[in-house]
Parts: sequence; structure tokens; C-alpha cells
Amino acid sequence: MLTEPSDQALARGLRRLYQLLCEQVPSESWWTGESRFEIVVGAVLTQNTTWVNVQRALAALRQGDLLNPQSIVDMPRGDLENAIRPCGYYRTKAEYLRSIGHWFLERDAEACLLPCDRLRQELLALRGIGPETADDILLYVYHHPVFIYDAYARRLIAAAGLGDYAHYEAARRALDPAVNAAQFTVAELAQFHGLIVDSGKIARRYGGWEQVYSCLLDGTFGQ
Repeated sequence: MLTEPSDQALARGLRRLYQLLCEQVPSESWWTGESRFEIVVGAVLTQNTTWVNVQRALAALRQGDLLNPQSIVDMPRGDLENAIRPCGYYRTKAEYLRSIGHWFLERDAEACLLPCDRLRQELLALRGIGPETADDILLYVYHHPVFIYDAYARRLIAAAGLGDYAHYEAARRALDPAVNAAQFTVAELAQFHGLIVDSGKIARRYGGWEQVYSCLLDGTFGQ
């Protein structure tokens, strides 16, 4: 009878996958911003769109000196919607930004002191903040060691034989113990996420994630 891999075996598999990516995918700074709140805004705006479109919206906000929570809260709704229009769903996202802008003004100082699980629940209670967006904020803004189980990551994890998960929360519940056992640092988890995203951008060219993983194993990825 087949048995599921132990947390330690999964931890070793994740470590190996991270090392393969580090060795074969160009490493760049991932998800930098001129302020912590700019990263929060980017995490909200990137939902259901490309990062190119997010950059356009961020540039428009930056040009108007609006990438701060007070300006987001105070600016007329129509102006905010126009600024973030390149991201799509701009009316809905404008409401999300206003909600998290209020939260950031009121809670950021205390949030910096909260344990990861408690802060995650607080973020998830905000309108427009789902599990992936909450974890983006936890990792890149509050520097908690969380893994981002986005669609790219789940596909690569499946290709590597570390589990097949259709949904974000299913992967998180199953693999968080292994991530903790692997003792990734915050910097490593941020880099891991960036490397997976960069790989995902060209995965289709390779014929899918299974082929990407095969190329990583034989050292030919990116060649």
C-alpha cells in the first residue's frame, strides 16, 4: 500500500526544488517597492491581471504622489478608479484598496508585532483579501516565513511529485508543516516565490510544468 510522504521527506523535496531553481533560473529581487504600503497595493492589484498592468497602475499612483494609505483613503473614488483602470475590475479593486488603506492606517504599527497566524486571520477579514493576497502581504510586508501556494507553485509541486492540490488552502494545510520543517528563511521564501513565477512565465514554451521539472532535473532549464 502506498503511503504519503512524511513532512521531512516533503521538506527535503522542497529544499531540492528550491536549489534546482536557484541554480538554473536567474535570481532577481522580487516584489520590491518604494514603501511597504506600495507592496500592499501591488498585492491587491495583481489579482486576476498581469504584473505589467499592475506596474502601470502603480506608476499612475506614484506620479500623483498617491502611494500612501492616507491618499488612497482620501482621494475621490473616481480618481482612484481611473488610476488603477489598467488592472481591470477597477471599481471593485478601488473598494479593496480603500478598505486596506483604512486598516493600514489604524493597524499597521500593532500588526508588526502580531504572530503570523493572528495577523493572517485579521487580513483575511478584510474585503478583497483572500489567502494568496494575505500571504503575499505576510511575506513581503511583515516578513513572516510563509510559502506562496499560487497556481504556478502548485503546478510545479505536482510535477515534482510533492502533491497535487487543486486549491490554495488545500496545499497550504498539507505542505505548511513541510515548509516549516525545511526551515526556509523569509529571504529564501521570497526568492523561491520569485523563481517559481519567473519559471512560470516560460513554462508553456517548454510544454508544461512536467517538462520544466524534467529540464531542471537534467540541468537544461533555460538553455
